[in-house]
Amino acid sequence: MRTLFDLFFDICLLRRGPQDVPAAPALLRLCILAYLGTGFAALMAGVGAAYPLRSLLLTLADLALLAGMTYSVLRALGHSTRLAQTLTALTGCGTLLQLVALPLGIWFDQASATQANAELPFILWLLLLLWSIVITAHILRHAFTVSFGIGLAYAFAYLFVSWTVADWLLPLAST
Repeated sequence: MRTLFDLFFDICLLRRGPQDVPAAPALLRLCILAYLGTGFAALMAGVGAAYPLRSLLLTLADLALLAGMTYSVLRALGHSTRLAQTLTALTGCGTLLQLVALPLGIWFDQASATQANAELPFILWLLLLLWSIVITAHILRHAFTVSFGIGLAYAFAYLFVSWTVADWLLPLAST
């Protein structure tokens, strides 16, 4: 388990890429389950607590979007054999990022609810978001064999569509 943590941590630090991830179906399943669990926990710790079913749907939709986008582009580029490694890298690193985001989200929500200074947790969360975009771009550029700039464009496209779906499934404003 420590070896897996080190692998995903190194990918998060841009020292390794998805090509370094074993193409093992069992590892992919484990990473998907961890990604779903941490994603759901992160949503339930924040605004999703009022909407547990929507939070579950959003978590599943996010995974479907991530897998669908990754598969579609890999197939279009003729690299569909890289799907398992790429999706394992994305969900493994996503799990680590969500584990870091979870306490930041709780801290931000508690600070906001008590009218305390919520700027620091928000800034830290924003920095984590920006770093997650960089990590996603790094993984995608290696998987798609494109420049970092193109990988960044794919990462932003995924983020935009993901947030659009999130806004539809889990609106922040009360209705």
